[in-house]
Amino acid sequence: MSARTKLFATLVLVVIVVALALISYGAMQGKTGCYRYCGLGSHNRIFGGKETALDEFSWTALLVVEDKDGYKSTYCGATLINSRYVVTAAHCIKQVSTNYTLTGVRLGEHNTTNGKEQDCDEYNNCADVPVEVGIEKVILHEEYDALEKGKYNDIALIRLDRDVGFSTYINPICLPLEDSVRQMNHTGMKVTAAGWGKTESNYSSEVKLKVSLDVMNHNRCVRVYKSADIRLRDTQLCAGGKKGEDTCGGDSGGPLMRPIEGNYHLIGVVSFGATNCGTKGVPGVYTNVAMFVDWIQSKLE
Repeated sequence: MSARTKLFATLVLVVIVVALALISYGAMQGKTGCYRYCGLGSHNRIFGGKETALDEFSWTALLVVEDKDGYKSTYCGATLINSRYVVTAAHCIKQVSTNYTLTGVRLGEHNTTNGKEQDCDEYNNCADVPVEVGIEKVILHEEYDALEKGKYNDIALIRLDRDVGFSTYINPICLPLEDSVRQMNHTGMKVTAAGWGKTESNYSSEVKLKVSLDVMNHNRCVRVYKSADIRLRDTQLCAGGKKGEDTCGGDSGGPLMRPIEGNYHLIGVVSFGATNCGTKGVPGVYTNVAMFVDWIQSKLE
C-alpha cells in the first residue's frame, strides 16, 4: 500500500470516528435538553413596542386547558427544552381551576386570536401554523407547596405525548448545563422575559411580547420581600423593579432568558411578583433554573 493510500485510509477512518462521536454526543445532548443549536437568536426585527418577531424566542409555549363543554383556551407559559419536554411553573399546574383540564401545549404561536391560521407580519412574511401537542404526563417538583407564600421549588416538567419537529418557529432553548453557566452571577445583567401576559389572573396580550429587565442583587431583593413576610431563597432570583416593566409582558411559567456566547439560556421561570405588576422597586421573582438542572435531568426519559 502506498503512502498516499495509507494517508487516505487514515483520513477516512478519522472522519468516521468523528461522525460517530458527534452522533453519540447529539443523542446524549438531546436527552439532557441541550442541543447544539438550542437557544439561537432570531432576526433583529421589532415591529414596534415590545411585540416580538414571528420567529423570535421560538421555544416559548402556552399551556392549553379545556372546560367541561370542550372549549379550549390558553393559560400559563412554558419553555421547550427538547423535542419532548417543556418547563413551566408548578403553581401553573396546581392552580388550574376545577372546571378545566390541562390538555396540551401550544408551540409556534405568535397571535393567539388567529386560531389555526398562519400569523403574518407587516411585510407579508408568514409563520407556520401553530402546533398543539398532547400531554403524556406532568412532573411537579416534589417539594413544591402551593400554600407557601414564597413559592419555593416552583418548577414543573411536562412530557409531551410525541416528539415535536423543529423549525424556524419551534426550537428548544439551552439549559444552563455547564458548570461555568450554572455558577454565573447574573446580577446587573440584562435579561429578557417573553410571552403573552397570560397569568393566573387572566391578564393577557393577543401577541407575543418581550420585556428587557435587569437582574437585581439577591440580598437587596430579599430585603424587599422580607417586608411582605416572604423569605426568598438562593433557589430564586429577581429581575425588574422599574416602573411599568415587569413580567406583565411575560407569562407565569414562562422563560427568563439570557444570551450566553450567542445562545439563549433559560435562567429563570416566572414565579410571582408585586400585586400591581410593574411597581417601582419591586422586582419579579423567578425560579433559578441553574439550581434545578440536576432535578430536570433526573426526570427526563
